[in-house]
Amino acid sequence: MSKIYVIGPVSSGKTTLANTLAKKLNIKMYELDKVVWDDDNGNIKRSNEDIAILFLKIIKENSWIIEDVGRSKFIDGVKNADVVYYIDLNKFVLYKRCILRWVKQNLGLMKYNYKPTLKDLFNLLSWINKDVGQKEEKIKYLKENAKKVIILNKKEIKKLINS
Repeated sequence: MSKIYVIGPVSSGKTTLANTLAKKLNIKMYELDKVVWDDDNGNIKRSNEDIAILFLKIIKENSWIIEDVGRSKFIDGVKNADVVYYIDLNKFVLYKRCILRWVKQNLGLMKYNYKPTLKDLFNLLSWINKDVGQKEEKIKYLKENAKKVIILNKKEIKKLINS
């Protein structure tokens, strides 16, 4: 497999899994947040046209690993992927990870693109709640549009990484 799309809620470990697979398979990894947001220019949101151009450039490559929360604007990535991994974790695990990341970022123990505020934390927790609530709908959508969808829990993620 040379085109892999990793999807999951905030704090599900998408970036970690995608980076691990990228190193293991020697395939370039893309975080779609970095397509949407221009980190080099003050974390400004790019125009829809610029996002579309950057994304099309990625999916035209022979191989890639993409990670995202599963935004519908990136459906062509789902359609072009050899496999889509959907990370399915308990929402309380996601809450714990999100809060821990926020604390580490505010203590300077973890890198961030912008100083995370308390408002940001509540937004992230809200997004987790929304995403978990729409899980079945999202999985159905993925199965209708992807060649192959694999649902991963914690145990299956470890198995994938170690295989």
